[in-house]
Amino acid sequence: MDFGLTPELLDLKAQYREWVHGTLDPLCEPMEEEERLPDALVEELRHGKLRFFGLTIPKEYGGEGWAAGKWLPVLEEIARGYAMCRMIAHTMNGLFWRPLYDHGTEEQRRKYLPKLATGEIWAANALTEPEGGTGRDINATTTKDGEYYILSGHKWLITQFPEYTKLFYCFAATEEGMTCFLVDAPDEGLVLEPMKRMMGCRGPRHYNVYYRDLRVHESQILGEKGRGLDIALGMLHLSRVSIAYCGVGTAQRMLDLAVAYAKKRMTFGKLLSTRQAIQSNVAQMATEIEATRLLAAKAAWKFDQGLDMVVDASMAKMFSEQMTMRVAEMALRMHGGVGFTEAYPLERHFRDCRSFHFEEGTEEIQKLLIARSLLK
Repeated sequence: MDFGLTPELLDLKAQYREWVHGTLDPLCEPMEEEERLPDALVEELRHGKLRFFGLTIPKEYGGEGWAAGKWLPVLEEIARGYAMCRMIAHTMNGLFWRPLYDHGTEEQRRKYLPKLATGEIWAANALTEPEGGTGRDINATTTKDGEYYILSGHKWLITQFPEYTKLFYCFAATEEGMTCFLVDAPDEGLVLEPMKRMMGCRGPRHYNVYYRDLRVHESQILGEKGRGLDIALGMLHLSRVSIAYCGVGTAQRMLDLAVAYAKKRMTFGKLLSTRQAIQSNVAQMATEIEATRLLAAKAAWKFDQGLDMVVDASMAKMFSEQMTMRVAEMALRMHGGVGFTEAYPLERHFRDCRSFHFEEGTEEIQKLLIARSLLK
């Protein structure tokens, strides 16, 4: 295994880092207070200097076809910026095209993948429920009506973007078991209501999604009836590695901010950077970030090699979540009281990184998966 980055990939990372901080971040600023995606930001994501959509979608469907080992180090750079941008990059390049490619008919692939590759349409995953969570015990139901299924149910904590999300993966129970349906939005049977404001990851709110006699033709079933749970869980393994890289990018940004602040902040006649306690924190932060980066790189390498990486993905995601929380805490303490104000971007990153606990499975779920593998 060689996790060294080629000069070409290092240059690509530098280009995306400059683009994120120089172009995307200023366009993202209205999201914090106005809770919307600015039109100029969407235009930049779709037609900007660097490609944002379709980076991993196969070339035959209009994408770049990047392997995980190329895409995820670039995602790390995107994760240095506003959390909502990295969420869009993570979901559209990592999550929401693969089920179509792996389980869809060629007609379904041709219908959706080229538009996902250009950002013409965005997708959402309507799985999580208030009482049933994201596992097999979901409460959404279906009724068969000739060639159609009538869906009823309530989903929540669904990431979707008004005006841009045109495809929903809708999960509901059929006689055969949980089944995944492809639903084009808008649809009068697909009712979307925004939830309360989130702690971090500001921008368009998460949504309640109600199936109210949602009528879906049987041709819009993805994969086999009753195999919806396999489709849902199949998204998660590489996605966990993706979240691990997002944690690395966010933590690296917080470390960079803390180092820059320590080099200019004077206390009692000395720079913070000259104090042994501060140096100890910096060393600890940098070491944990690099350890996480290597864990995630190993999982990404195994995925590209077609090897089993389920446990590696859980280890990377779990450790990344723990590491990011520790780095955020140390970075905040290094900033002192000013880090708790919106005058410095650290406050935003400190809030944003809390979402890593929930995305693609909690720390407890990752430990369960790892332990099962070790003890079986």
